Amino acid sequence: MHGQSKSRTETLSEEEIKQRAEKGQQILDSLDYFFKVRKNQVNQPEDQLAFSELMAKLCPEIATIYNYRREVLQTKFDHLGGLLTESKSIDAYKQLVKLIQSEFMLIAILLKQHPKSYTLWTHRQWMVLRSQEIDQLISSINQDNQLKLIEAIKQEYELCSKMLDRDERNFHVWNYRNWLSSICAFGREDEFTKKKIEQNFSNFSAYHFRSKFFMKNYNQPENIIERIKTDKILGLLPLPFDRLKEETELIQQAIYIQPKEHGVYLYHRWLIGVVQPFGVTKVEKISNDSVTLQFNRAVTNVENSFELFNNENALKIINVRVEGNNVIITFEEQQLNNLKVRILNQIYKNGALDTMISEDEFSKFLIPSEIDVTFENEGFKYTNTIQQEFLGAIHDINKYLDENIEFIKQVIEEEKENRFPYIQILYLFQFKLRTQKLIDASKSSEIVKEALEHCDKLKKIQNDHQAQFLFEFWSQF
Repeated sequence: MHGQSKSRTETLSEEEIKQRAEKGQQILDSLDYFFKVRKNQVNQPEDQLAFSELMAKLCPEIATIYNYRREVLQTKFDHLGGLLTESKSIDAYKQLVKLIQSEFMLIAILLKQHPKSYTLWTHRQWMVLRSQEIDQLISSINQDNQLKLIEAIKQEYELCSKMLDRDERNFHVWNYRNWLSSICAFGREDEFTKKKIEQNFSNFSAYHFRSKFFMKNYNQPENIIERIKTDKILGLLPLPFDRLKEETELIQQAIYIQPKEHGVYLYHRWLIGVVQPFGVTKVEKISNDSVTLQFNRAVTNVENSFELFNNENALKIINVRVEGNNVIITFEEQQLNNLKVRILNQIYKNGALDTMISEDEFSKFLIPSEIDVTFENEGFKYTNTIQQEFLGAIHDINKYLDENIEFIKQVIEEEKENRFPYIQILYLFQFKLRTQKLIDASKSSEIVKEALEHCDKLKKIQNDHQAQFLFEFWSQF
C-alpha cells in the first residue's frame, strides 16, 4: 500500500515458468522429507543444523522448520553452556559465540530477501532472548573479565535502523523494535522516531510507534505519582504538559506541510485526546438504594473512586457498575434525606497505583468533586463542587484545546476543499464539549452549534458515511 510489496510480480517466459515449476516440485519433495524427519519416520541427518539451514533457505516462512532448528540449537546451547559453567572452557565459549553469531547472520541474510516474514522475526526474537541468557551465564563465571559479552541488543537496533531505511513502514521491523525497547531501553526511541518523522511527515508507522513509546514511558502510575510531586495536578496527565506542547508543535508543522495526509491528523487527534479529564456532569437518577452518575466520557476501573454519606453517615457501597458514560452505585437501602457523593482521585490523594483509567487507558485524570443531593416533593436537586485545586488545571487544558481548534481553523482557511481539517475540528469540538461540561455546561450549546455548521460544510465537500456519522453524532445534542 506504500510502494513496498511483500514480493515482486514479474512477467515470466515459458522457460522460466517451467524452471519455477521444477523448483517448486523440488521444494515439495524436500518438505515431504523434512516432515518425515520431524516425525522420526526416517533417520535424523548427521548435521541437523546444516539440514535445517537448507530447509530454511528453501522455505523461509514455514514455522515448523524453525521449531525444529530451535530444538537443535537449544540442545547445543545447553551442552556448550554446561561445559562453560563446569570448566570455564575457552573453547566452549568460542563455539558458543560462533554459533550465536552465525545464527544471527543467517537470519539477517534471509530477512534481506524476506523482510516481511513473521517466522523469521519470531526466530530472531528467540535468538535475542537466548543470547541474553548466555550473557547472564558468562557474567556469572567471568570473574577476571576474560570473556566478552555478546550483547546482541546493540546490533539489533542497528539492524532495525538499516531495514527501516529500506522500507520506513515495514510494520514487522517497527513491531520488532518496539519489542526490543520493551526488554532493553537502549535505542533512544524518542530521538529515533522524531528523526523518522522529520525525514518524512507521512511516515504513519513512526507516529504510531512514537505514541506507543510515550504511553509506555510516561503513562505508568509510578511515573505519574513522581510527576505529581513537581507538576501537581497536571502531573496526572499521561504526558508532561510541557512535553505535550512541544509534541503538538511538531505535529502542527507536519499538518502545515502535509495537509492532505490522514495520518498526521490522527496523531494530532491522539495527542489532544490524551489530556481529556474525566468528571461527573450530572446526577442521572436516584433511589433509596442506588444513584446513577453521568460522566463527561466513558470510564472504567472506578470501583474505588467513591464515598457516599447520608446525613453525614457513611453508606456501605455494595456494587459499582459502569454502563458507558454512566456509573451506577448501589448501596444499602435506607431513607435518604441528604445524600453526599465524593469522587476521589486515588492516585492524587493517596498515591494509589490502581485507580481511574479511561476506555483506552489514556488518562488517570479523574476530577475529584463533591455532590450534594437534596430532596423535594417533586424530586431532587444537586450541586457538584469540583475540588478547587483542579479547576486551574481544567482551564489550562481548555486553553490548550482552544489553541488547537484555532490552529485547525487556520488550516481550513488555507484548505477549504480538503475534508481532513473539517473532520479534525469536529473531533476536537467533541473533546472541547467534554471539558466544557466540567467548567460551565450552559455554554455547551455554543460548541454544538459551531460543530453543526462545520458538519454542513463537510457534507458539501464530501457527503460520505463519515460525514453522515459526524452529522448524526452532533445532531443528537
